[in-house]
Amino acid sequence: MSNTVSPKGVDEWLSFLADKPLPVRASTLTRLKKALHSPSSTLVTLPPIISHDPVLCFHLCCEAQRLLASRHAKVTSLSHAVQALGFDRIEQLVASLTILKLNPNSTPQKMYFRAIADSHHAATQVADWLHLRNASYREEAKMASLFYGFIHWLMWLYAPFHKEAYQEKVYKHNQDVVLAEHDVFGCTLQELGQKLGALLHVPELTLEALNHDSSPTSSLLGLLHLKAMGDARLEIKDLREVNHLIQQPFFPVKLSNWLSLTTTRGWDSDKAKRIFEIITDYLQLRGYEAQARLHAQCAESARQYHLPGVLSPATELLWISSTPYIPGLFSITEKAQTESLYPPFTIPVSTPIPPTSEVDTTQERPTPEFADSELYKHIATQFHSADSGYSRPAQVLKDLLKGLKLGLGLERVLLLSVDIPNNRIQTSYQVGFGKDHEVAAFEMAYDIPSLLKRLCEKPANHVCQKSNRQQTHQALPHDFLRHISPSDFIVMSIFCNKTPIGIVYADRIPNSLELEDFYCERFRYLCSSATLAMKYMKQD
Repeated sequence: MSNTVSPKGVDEWLSFLADKPLPVRASTLTRLKKALHSPSSTLVTLPPIISHDPVLCFHLCCEAQRLLASRHAKVTSLSHAVQALGFDRIEQLVASLTILKLNPNSTPQKMYFRAIADSHHAATQVADWLHLRNASYREEAKMASLFYGFIHWLMWLYAPFHKEAYQEKVYKHNQDVVLAEHDVFGCTLQELGQKLGALLHVPELTLEALNHDSSPTSSLLGLLHLKAMGDARLEIKDLREVNHLIQQPFFPVKLSNWLSLTTTRGWDSDKAKRIFEIITDYLQLRGYEAQARLHAQCAESARQYHLPGVLSPATELLWISSTPYIPGLFSITEKAQTESLYPPFTIPVSTPIPPTSEVDTTQERPTPEFADSELYKHIATQFHSADSGYSRPAQVLKDLLKGLKLGLGLERVLLLSVDIPNNRIQTSYQVGFGKDHEVAAFEMAYDIPSLLKRLCEKPANHVCQKSNRQQTHQALPHDFLRHISPSDFIVMSIFCNKTPIGIVYADRIPNSLELEDFYCERFRYLCSSATLAMKYMKQD
């Protein structure tokens, strides 16, 4: 794929990254070549040299996994990989690798090595945890944790403008990391890493940890936090579910990378503190003991993997809590010099908003009123009737949209269908946007943390107004935001049998950018009545 085209989505990124090499440190490769040609070297003496460069470890372990796959075996440690390959295969692999000498003036290279340092930090932490717990799979988990973030290495080296945009969304605008990834890359980096890792023969435990299916749900994460705090409200079945998660080999791999990818943005954030609580419970230590151990291992990682000019994860421990700096941002000069080397990050153009009619501010605003009050009241009454005759949710939703558009008089109404089993939220019906409006093709994954997902946790509504517009926009995926009103709007979820089946959106464009309380209150009332009609339909 050309560097003039910006990839979007898993398939395009896989195509773009498939042939991109991961370069190793020149100093480590030189030492390894010298050892390979030394008559006193054995396979036992090679791992200590190789372990100085996580990328070199990655190449050897992937090559060993490729070799062992035909025997239905798996790589469990670096030493195992070296033994499986032998001198000849290692020499062949080393000859094919590219090297990289750090240019201290290159932002992509510095952030590439910083991302590797974060992965080394995660691996150092998990090795210590599992040593404390006397786990038999310590070396395998250490290796898996080291490779978990390899997709971040690649992205900083080959798509740094996208990573820069991601940094700004997370640091400057406090956007959720998963939502920011979805906006910038069109997918999560965890999903992309899992699929690319399968193509590269990344060891099995790493792929299991990267698999979204192994990630705890938001409800399970909530139970995990309750257990960490020793909450007595946890029921036996909930405790059993949490303990089952904790006992999985992939759990400490995930947890160590949650820690490293969060603390690289600072150790004092609320998210970091919640992770500390889970780790404290996992290690069965007192809070101050666990935190001291985490700090010590972070410092140890910095000593083991150090590059001049690259800030280590331990550096974040030294900063005084303040407005965080944003690592990974290009200077104007560097961006101009390198823009032809990397794919550009392009923001999709927002759908043009029809011009609103000019309002004479010297005159009193017209009093909001129904388009057809009788129709609105008729539909509301029908929703409240136990013998309304509804037999399918689609019938209720059809009347709801009719009541909002023709009864209440809202100019644009949009229905998003929610399909949790298939992990989709997508446009089901729209009126007022225009026949060929792009919003008709909108769809996104349900599990992307956004305002739309939060509305599906329980029947709820949200009004976007001047006072909360910035926060609302940051909580919505850009692919949705670019199709809707840049000003006031309202959204509300619709439930059937305690399950979300739809989200209704409405605004007053092109007649007005504002949405008066008159419309918001009656919008909420009719949507709540529709959920009530679903209950009556179930009883019938």
